[in-house]
Amino acid sequence: MKICVHCFNDIELKQFIRVNSTETGVCDYCTNGVNSELLDVGELLDFFAEFIGIFKPNPEGKELTELIQSDWNLFSGEIECHGLLSDILLALKSSLDLDTKVSYIDDIIECISYWDTLKDEIKWEKRFLTNTEILEDLGWNNFFDRKKTLEWPNSEPLFRGRLHYSGNQKEFRSDDMGSPEKSIVPAGRANPQGIPYLYLSKSIETVLYEIRSTFLDEVSVGTFQIKEDSKVILVDFTEKASAFSKVDEIIEYTKSMLLKRNISNDLSKPIRRYDSEIEYIPTQFICEYIRYISDSDGILFNSSLHVGGKNIVLFKHDKVRCIKVEKHYISQVEIRSEPIIA
Repeated sequence: MKICVHCFNDIELKQFIRVNSTETGVCDYCTNGVNSELLDVGELLDFFAEFIGIFKPNPEGKELTELIQSDWNLFSGEIECHGLLSDILLALKSSLDLDTKVSYIDDIIECISYWDTLKDEIKWEKRFLTNTEILEDLGWNNFFDRKKTLEWPNSEPLFRGRLHYSGNQKEFRSDDMGSPEKSIVPAGRANPQGIPYLYLSKSIETVLYEIRSTFLDEVSVGTFQIKEDSKVILVDFTEKASAFSKVDEIIEYTKSMLLKRNISNDLSKPIRRYDSEIEYIPTQFICEYIRYISDSDGILFNSSLHVGGKNIVLFKHDKVRCIKVEKHYISQVEIRSEPIIA
């Protein structure tokens, strides 16, 4: 049976098929009917043997296909997922089938579930003397190694916004667009009270969502760039899962991927105006932990307020500078709601 690049979403796996293909034709699994580079499905059995090994039967879990697609987005569609995976499981003589409900193996679950344990502990039990040796035993100190680097002069601009609180106010000065002074800085999702971090976004639109601007607001938007001959190293919480590229370390990679995804969800989670600042403490802790164990200048994570938007937190702002400030007027806001079903 032959597979093609259109069977999968995993970029590294698609590239493997392109490089190793020796013929073209119509795939046995895709429904598009177009000629494409083909590869015998047997060439992927070693990969799938390792990959399927991270799952175990669990009556309270998810169906195997559902978990693979929701966490890994491996296959390009439902037809490819079911047809191809069914044949692979049969070829591997696996004890799992498409309808088997599964979870991750215990080693993975133990590692990623500690994030919930840690959150409760530092919020409600002991805040300043947390045992970080447990995190090292779980391997967390190795999970934040994948980074992105923003380097002068090729880095795209970054942005920060400040709301105006009176009509006809002039835009803020460039010097006023950085981090607040220590004496007045409030607690944020990443920084503890009194420790200023610089919150930036990769687009102006994301900034306007992040500062909760609304109809008729006026906003100063500062444009930041990396300083000359500087580079900013960011722990990346936005990376897309690629099981194929990490098959040789699939268990540790799965731990890292799932843990960072859970932390990213908490970093991105909007705090409602009536929520307690205690909710910030776990993500403040993880940023302090990253500062302690790595040479990173900050973190990169997804925005939950602006789909597709990305945010950056810099622990210090000495490697960037605000080069201009523009005044923006919010001319349109779209609000949607859904009923709460008790």
